[in-house]
Amino acid sequence: MSRLHDIFAKLTDNAPAFVDLPLIRGESIRRKALFIKKEFPCLELVFPPRSWEATALKIGADCTLSVEHNSLSINLIARLDRVVRDRRLHFTAKEPIDPELLREYFRVAINTPIQASYIAGPRETGTNWKLTGTTLDLSGSGVLAVFSSLPPSRKHIQLVITVPEETSPIVCLASVVRSSRIRNNRFQVAFHFENVTSKTRDMIIACCMQEQRRQLREQVHVT
Repeated sequence: MSRLHDIFAKLTDNAPAFVDLPLIRGESIRRKALFIKKEFPCLELVFPPRSWEATALKIGADCTLSVEHNSLSINLIARLDRVVRDRRLHFTAKEPIDPELLREYFRVAINTPIQASYIAGPRETGTNWKLTGTTLDLSGSGVLAVFSSLPPSRKHIQLVITVPEETSPIVCLASVVRSSRIRNNRFQVAFHFENVTSKTRDMIIACCMQEQRRQLREQVHVT
């Protein structure tokens, strides 16, 4: 708790923040906000208009929160306590997210090209295929992307993800954990990474943190 207190003391009011708001249907939505410090370990976030619906929020659930401090991203686990009023939510900070836990908790919205493909082995009967699409979010354990059609197979899929401002892409194996049709006859597909090397995992986390810092640097307007 002393470590959390030290981190909390350094944070300043009106710092840009991102939070993954928990929803009652079991999902979450990432939203920008401004950080407001209350008596430790409490805090409030002020959101732009129409950022969320109170009836959809899962009060009492834990969520991830990132606050900008000196051009760095401070990542915390916080509990969503209550709706204070329109556009303002109350939270309780619970613990900082250690770097080794980032792959479990850390997720960032990012739009970058992705290629999914399957090459059948000599003893396999599947058909080779390749799809190109765009990522929606990325974490150390998986990626959510949009394609023009569903992947024909669900396991042992090779993913090639373009990393902004890097010459080398992220290349790894993955399996489909869920998929759904969305508007304009497109498909949203969630992948879970398989047997990712430490080097590749570090590359993914570095990409996530770089993108989050870029987003946090953008001005958050709350009017």
